[in-house]
Amino acid sequence: MGREDELEAFRAALDDSSGAVPVLTLYGPSGIGKTALLRRFALEAAQRGRTVTEVDAELIEPTEQAFRAAAGFTGTAPQVLLVDAVDRLEPLAGWIRDQFLPRLPPGSVVVLAGRRPPSLSWQADLSWDGTFRVHRLSGLSRSQSAHLLRDSTPGRVTDRPARLAFADGHPLALRLVGQDRDTPSGGDWRPSPEVVQDFLERVLGPVPSATHRQALEICAHVPDTTEDLLRVFRPDDAHELFGWIRQQPYALSRRSGLRLLPVVAEALDRDLRWRAPDAYLSLHKTVRTYLQHLVRNRPEPTSLRAAGAFNYIQTRGRRFPGFDWDEDDDTVDETPYGADDDRAVRDFAHRELGPEGAAAVDFWLHRQPAGFRLYRSVRTGDLVGILGVLTLDRWDAVETVVDPVVAVARDHIEACRELRPGHQVHLVRFALVRRRAPELPTVSARMAACVTRKLLRLNQPEWSVHAVSGVDERSVRLLEFADFRQLPSGPLLAEQRVRLFARDWGTNRIDEWGDLLDDRMFFGLRTPGVAGLPRTTVLSRASFDRAVHDALRDWHQRERLAANPLLHASFVARRPGAPEANLRQLIVRAVEAIDEDPKAKIQRAVVWATYVEGGSTQQTVARELSLSFSTYRRYLKRGIERVCWHLWEQEVTYGAQVAVSRFDPT
Repeated sequence: MGREDELEAFRAALDDSSGAVPVLTLYGPSGIGKTALLRRFALEAAQRGRTVTEVDAELIEPTEQAFRAAAGFTGTAPQVLLVDAVDRLEPLAGWIRDQFLPRLPPGSVVVLAGRRPPSLSWQADLSWDGTFRVHRLSGLSRSQSAHLLRDSTPGRVTDRPARLAFADGHPLALRLVGQDRDTPSGGDWRPSPEVVQDFLERVLGPVPSATHRQALEICAHVPDTTEDLLRVFRPDDAHELFGWIRQQPYALSRRSGLRLLPVVAEALDRDLRWRAPDAYLSLHKTVRTYLQHLVRNRPEPTSLRAAGAFNYIQTRGRRFPGFDWDEDDDTVDETPYGADDDRAVRDFAHRELGPEGAAAVDFWLHRQPAGFRLYRSVRTGDLVGILGVLTLDRWDAVETVVDPVVAVARDHIEACRELRPGHQVHLVRFALVRRRAPELPTVSARMAACVTRKLLRLNQPEWSVHAVSGVDERSVRLLEFADFRQLPSGPLLAEQRVRLFARDWGTNRIDEWGDLLDDRMFFGLRTPGVAGLPRTTVLSRASFDRAVHDALRDWHQRERLAANPLLHASFVARRPGAPEANLRQLIVRAVEAIDEDPKAKIQRAVVWATYVEGGSTQQTVARELSLSFSTYRRYLKRGIERVCWHLWEQEVTYGAQVAVSRFDPT
């Protein structure tokens, strides 16, 4: 099944009665099906009574005499010549084109199959104009792949969708995964290391050096590779490595760089992850840091592509249905909102959200038009998606009354702590995609890239909040993976519950979030090697100290204390009992421990009276302790520093007790 276009071109060549000698060229990487297609050509020609000669260039010397003998043309009768592995005959390319083929009997048909496309000399030669055809063999369609997998499987196998997704239409990969072992009950199928190795050995062939292999592994980890990215790893030979990859039959040259065939990239990436997990994680972190630099420092087109690549590498090895991370997809056009788009946006919002939702879109279009981006189908020009990202640096009474989503976000954030001057709330308010639109996966990934770009470029984000429709499970999965937590309540709009997911950047900064995503990409959502332990948050020292300050300040405000990130720190969450009670007890002990230094007793008294006893202003506490206010403030600062240090020592101790006993990097 499949290859209908190539078969049709071959049949047209057989039917050509002009007396010309049609030449068809097939090219593509190893295992893509060139040899199988040549066999179908041979059968088709034989059924029409044509004389067929098949030449495997792997089995002959690349000399004129050897090729002439293998081709076997004698007399004036037209024949069909099928040459496989024609790349081996590169030294003879000029002689074959200029001398051998022009002397073939009229009506003959020639098919040349190889890994690489023919040189431009063929297409520039006017003598072959109209008779020379080039066909690049790509992967099989989904239905054709399913048929081949069925034929390649000796019996019933588990998880056919995962096998089809890995092979991505590559015939050799389909045959290999069809023979691969089943996954134990309840597990997801992944290609075995043996299948990955077998596939890579057949498709890559010999790789010149370990440096070239590393360049391939870098290229495999990202959607598209530039010479600049290779230079981060190999500053002295990036140009040579880029040129070498560019010549490989499994590499595609695209607008934004080089891309490996998906199955080749996936196999290389899985092989490194299994074979050298430390090297894999190091490569990933270096690439991620480079992409963050591009997002923050390059103009919008480059920055958006880098944000899409950031999302792509952080979701490696995970399935997120509904997102297509192919940033060079030309099916969707993305533009900022303009005044001329007003009518189309209103109609779209009314159709997708109803009157109440459309009113909210209209309200924010007038308030923050720069926060909206539109997505149109290149094929039809129709609007297929709207993204609205709001930036809030204060709570406006009108906005919270008009939009219940903003009101709920405000209530949650204010319950944790006040929005600090100069800081912002980053609210993804609308992410609308036309129902059942074929462009949905592309639009969803483009929206995710736009949101990531905005987030990574924000100077002082305090919170990020995402509003998600109650039926949008694809976005929920991605947000949960990205460590956004669902708020306990959400507004009801147009009789549909809106779920809000939030992240507090006051406790984990953007770069710390990147480290967390690195770990989740590699280890998964669970702490590696530790089963059944409570979920914990890893805080930097600065974030930890801020959280201690907040806990002391909120000592008598239970609702605020309940949102403190220390409740999820190891030294609190992994103790038996209720986290809030644990935290209070630990803080009391830390304050009391100040007394261990006889010179610090007054510091203990200041901290205790100010926070644990509470109920008085700092000026009142200073007077009661017979201290000047400046002296009181100095003792308070030193006392809090001692509390922070005492608690931090316990956090480090508990973290060290969690040993990474084992993990599965595949």
